[in-house]
Amino acid sequence: MAFIITQGSPNPLVLAPGATASFTIEVKVDAGSVSAGETIRVKLPAGLFFPPSGQIRYISGGSVEVLTVEGLEDNGRLIRFKAKAIGTQLQGFYSINVQAEANAAPGDHSRADGLTIGAATTAPLSFRVGPPQPVERKVHGTVDANRNVLSGNGFSVWPGLPGSYKIIFTEVFASPPTVLATLRKGGERGTISVETVDTGLFVVQTAVNGAWAPLGFSFIAIGLGAPNP
Repeated sequence: MAFIITQGSPNPLVLAPGATASFTIEVKVDAGSVSAGETIRVKLPAGLFFPPSGQIRYISGGSVEVLTVEGLEDNGRLIRFKAKAIGTQLQGFYSINVQAEANAAPGDHSRADGLTIGAATTAPLSFRVGPPQPVERKVHGTVDANRNVLSGNGFSVWPGLPGSYKIIFTEVFASPPTVLATLRKGGERGTISVETVDTGLFVVQTAVNGAWAPLGFSFIAIGLGAPNP
């Protein structure tokens, strides 16, 4: 019987300098089972540490259990805690807080023996320090034929030719989003098309029998927004 321990996805975990995040680890055995109580040791690479308010959580199904930190050394770069019962199938995973030093050097930070369980089982830990990453952002709403906003927020409607609607985002996307637009009830005989999409706006045109005509519509724009502060 041998232990198998791995860092979960995303691997590497990306943090901005000074930022706090959580990484996961998974543990199982190749045969049999092991009772709770095995010590898992985590050695973080230079530039990262376990924050003072950090937690180690065991997540299984819909339950979350906060585990006791058994040992904390090397200015928070060496952490020890007790594993739950281990089998050949993953019953859950461990989530561990980590923080990048404010002056951590940008780039990849890894440690070949970052994870240890049992007498001889080790696995690497990998992190990347860099700029904050974009996050998914959604803007949706409903506009009537007269350009009145009936629902939604994060956008405004600019005047234009009949049947042409320029939707201006309150905050720009990091890259042009994907936009889906559909006609409201009552416009079943019309057509709608998304003509232009940019980071800060998109243009919708509505028509009846091939001629531009004002019709109400709903839309959703999904893309990458600015990173969280």
